[in-house]
Amino acid sequence: MLFSLLYEICLLILALVWFPKFLYQLIFQGKYRQSIHKRFGSGFPEIIKGSRPLIWVHAVSLGETKAVAALFKSFKTEFNNPVLVFSTTTETGYVEACRTLPADYHVYLPFDFGWVIRPIVRRIAPDLVVLCESDLWYNFLSASKQAGAIVTMVNGKLSTRSMDRYLKFRFFAKAIFKCIDLLCVQSSLYRKRFETIGVPTEKIVVTGNIKFDGEYPKLPASQIEAWRQELGIGAKDPVLVVGSSHNPEEAQLLKILPRVWAQFPKLKVMLVPRHPERFNEVAGILQKSNVSFRRLSQKNTSNGQSSVILIDAMGLLRKCYQLADIAIVAGSFTTKVGGHNILEPSWYGVPVLFGPSMYSQPDLVDLMREYQAGLQVTIDELPEALLSLLQDKDRRKAIGEAGLRLAGDVHGATAKTLKLIKEKAIELNSKVIKMA
Repeated sequence: MLFSLLYEICLLILALVWFPKFLYQLIFQGKYRQSIHKRFGSGFPEIIKGSRPLIWVHAVSLGETKAVAALFKSFKTEFNNPVLVFSTTTETGYVEACRTLPADYHVYLPFDFGWVIRPIVRRIAPDLVVLCESDLWYNFLSASKQAGAIVTMVNGKLSTRSMDRYLKFRFFAKAIFKCIDLLCVQSSLYRKRFETIGVPTEKIVVTGNIKFDGEYPKLPASQIEAWRQELGIGAKDPVLVVGSSHNPEEAQLLKILPRVWAQFPKLKVMLVPRHPERFNEVAGILQKSNVSFRRLSQKNTSNGQSSVILIDAMGLLRKCYQLADIAIVAGSFTTKVGGHNILEPSWYGVPVLFGPSMYSQPDLVDLMREYQAGLQVTIDELPEALLSLLQDKDRRKAIGEAGLRLAGDVHGATAKTLKLIKEKAIELNSKVIKMA
């Protein structure tokens, strides 16, 4: 009771600290307008599961939603005719889930205040809760355990920053991880970090990264050529795709690109911001830079003269990578993010450049170096790296082929994770599993 009270007080303090930023983003960026009332539980569906088991899968945002997709889809056939609930925290994750995942219910995860989340969890009584990566909320987890659920973490990881916070508040770490029955983690590095903060070794299994098992559909050559024409990209124009950019990376990039355009004036840059609420902001940055650009959402009147194409629509990044000669995976030139999935372009044989700030994805950096499928550079080194690759087609091809080998070698984490969840369900005699 004392811990729960302290936790509620901490949540309230954090909410008060966060409120000015929330208000600014709501008014000036349009963020949270579709989700804020639902985060308080408003309109949460009345789920009547009857005799069927209920599986609740939670992923924070777009990246985690994509990562867990293959595992989620397997639940329908591998378990006992479950009711499937999929929750996200962000609006981008919610849109992607509604678009691609066959859930019975798509919802926003309510705020973790006890008076918000606990009545919802008690009412729907999940039998299995699956958390993707590292979004852990005490009231949600403890209420799920009280309802009799098996709680698992999949694709688990723990940054050094989070590890240090848990070490400072060991009582909180103990309370959180006591609620989790099984942790399927990405690597031995993360297993050691979880052990360091006191998670029992027997709860932790290294399964690999399920992001590598995602669906990477490849367009036929005719569709790629048609899209190039639609975008005003000539048959011989080199293409640079900048994926998942954040503030201030667009401005940083626009400062160094003139050096590249001076030698490769026909280079087309496809700029794909990470968050849709920044589309107008990025358009404003491009206008101030005096760079010729067009927005995907607007009719092309540039006759192929635009140097930058702003991809102001969601769900197109993988399609963009298929047009690329070189890809930059952003979120790595700012210390606020810690990197994204730098392996994504490798599925299409595209050489990858990424920045020095990859603290959230250390394993991916190790893999890139091991296979020599990409280059890690600072923003100052980026122009020379781009020029070097643009000038050397054979080198681009060699790096791209190394990426394809890497992509082919890292499959299998989803199957391992599913097997472990089923074994845990059998061990705990859960009704989510099909019993003989």
